[in-house]
Amino acid sequence: MRVSDRMSVPVVTISPETTHHEALRLMQERSVHHLPVADWRGQLLGIVAERDLLLAAAHYVQAAIEVSEIMQRDVVAVTPDTPLTEAATLMVRYKIGGLPVLNSEQQLVGMITETDLFSLLVSLAETTNLLARVQGV
Repeated sequence: MRVSDRMSVPVVTISPETTHHEALRLMQERSVHHLPVADWRGQLLGIVAERDLLLAAAHYVQAAIEVSEIMQRDVVAVTPDTPLTEAATLMVRYKIGGLPVLNSEQQLVGMITETDLFSLLVSLAETTNLLARVQGV
């Protein structure tokens, strides 16, 4: 199974000029925990996680800072053809909850997250249970 089979699309992105307050509001509205930061062409510039924004909000209560100041610039990313096991391994190795998915032109085409992988795990477990019931096990 490939990343393209389970990735979330369309991707909710923000620009580097987005303030941390705006990014947090967008995360709450869209129920996401990671926001890729992209330019107008869809080129990935970085990523910001909810915890990064919450830390910024605690340190900059009154001032609004741009996400370009707090985003992670060295982003671990995958392609749509990456095997899901490899994507999951990267997430465990780097202790991250989501990976941007980039096409051959390095444009953002999706996100694969812990939630996407847990959904797959639940589906597989349900299928296994159904098969066991059908086989009388």
